[in-house]
Amino acid sequence: MTDVDVNDLAGLPPHQVAAVLVDFQNDFCHPDACHGPAPTNTANAATARRANDFAGRAARLGMHVIYSRQVLSLARLTPLQRQREDAETGLCVEGSWGAELFVDPVPGSAIVRKDRFDIWQSREFIDLLDAWGIQGLIIGGVELRCCVLFAVLGADERGYRCVVPHDLVSGQDTDGAIAPIRQYLTVVYGAPPTAEDILTAVMQTGPKAGQTPPSSDVP
Repeated sequence: MTDVDVNDLAGLPPHQVAAVLVDFQNDFCHPDACHGPAPTNTANAATARRANDFAGRAARLGMHVIYSRQVLSLARLTPLQRQREDAETGLCVEGSWGAELFVDPVPGSAIVRKDRFDIWQSREFIDLLDAWGIQGLIIGGVELRCCVLFAVLGADERGYRCVVPHDLVSGQDTDGAIAPIRQYLTVVYGAPPTAEDILTAVMQTGPKAGQTPPSSDVP
């Protein structure tokens, strides 16, 4: 372990921090994507709206915002991965309504594509972080059991300072893995209950009066 708390964004200027919203897409969040008598993604829908509101406030403080979309195209997968997917019944199939974002991206944000669970397999995502000089990440998203975990573990592996507020991540209402994963994030990564304290901390290190936050235009 180093002396730097990788889970703490304190001291980082806003332009070195990115809010990463993972896969808030129709197939995971919209009630019409559920085929049973009642939606099973109500937590995801509420989390998506809450996270998007947070992203808007974060952007106004000078932080960058990145949305990821998982898009299924068998041609982009390995032979083994193709055995696990079906272009007819799979989620977030390329060109489908389900692959579109459930929320409206905030102005100045970027949208990156990933082919499966792991956002760190997206060259587009990594190049964007490098181009913006990002050192800290605020991770939100769905599904907590897979895509969110890959995002968190990948950030840790690569040395990014990251925070995973519980109110910005979610999973299906009936997913029994959610509770133990939340406990893991709390114990290992110090995941806070809400993201509100992050905004307060960033405001204390934000641009001084008269300074203009860096542009979030995609290079």
